Amino acid sequence: MITNREEVLANALRVFAKMNYEKASLTEIAKACGLSKAGLIYYYPFKLDLFIAVIDKYVFSMHSTANKFRFTYTSLSEFIDKYVEGIKRTMHILISVLKDDDRQPGCSPNFYYYNLLMQVRQYYPDVEKKIESLFNQDYTVWESAIQLAKDSGEIRHDLNTKDSAFLFRQALFGLAYEQSFLSGLDTKMLVQKFRFIYSLLKS
Repeated sequence: MITNREEVLANALRVFAKMNYEKASLTEIAKACGLSKAGLIYYYPFKLDLFIAVIDKYVFSMHSTANKFRFTYTSLSEFIDKYVEGIKRTMHILISVLKDDDRQPGCSPNFYYYNLLMQVRQYYPDVEKKIESLFNQDYTVWESAIQLAKDSGEIRHDLNTKDSAFLFRQALFGLAYEQSFLSGLDTKMLVQKFRFIYSLLKS
């Protein structure tokens, strides 16, 4: 029997991602955890409390730039490589939790994760500012790397820093969303797209 709070969160993540908040009853989640409903309630008396705990761990904490991109760099080129490594590490953790034997054929763990993200906007109380803060963190790390590259002469000095950061961010999110409907994000292709944008900034 599972008695670890972290394991409860991991199993609840799978249920919320594969179903949705409204359909995922405490009974269903308890079953996935190998607990009785009373056993689950010991950890989280209310479904919303459990949902918030899952999202705090697997969305807001996991995608915080302080946790996801803890590295130093001396160039935009190096930043790109290390940024993608951070994405790979995060994907590995999420896929290891979301991928299980009875998953619906044809759906990647990435697809289920996007399903979860849509629920965050719907069901997590007063979440808009938290989402905006998460997005802004990522824009900030890109803008810092791009500004450093401009100052050092690595890329053109006349570039708009915010617009340049936008290109990289949207390349990631567009590709990640599109490929979630297939087999999941191809990080090698992502590197190719980033390198193409980088070449445009240098020319």
